[in-house]
Amino acid sequence: MVIWGTIIAIVTAVILSAFIGPYGLLTLLAVGFGFLFSIHSRIRDVQNDLQQIKQKLGITDTVEAAVSNEEIEAELEQEMALEK
Repeated sequence: MVIWGTIIAIVTAVILSAFIGPYGLLTLLAVGFGFLFSIHSRIRDVQNDLQQIKQKLGITDTVEAAVSNEEIEAELEQEMALEK
């Protein structure tokens, strides 16, 4: 998919350069920036909507509790003792 997009962009740049001259590439960059800005704006809107849905449903992002090295070692020792 990326290869097709690259090929289309190159062909578009050549055609714009042929018809518009040196401003063709500048026009292509401006249109590309517009697409990127539009995509960024839509993604931000979707993220905001998703956050509102999570709040309404009471879903929270849980972070795993920090476990100390001593607790991990004690658990491993218990497992090793059970295996023997």
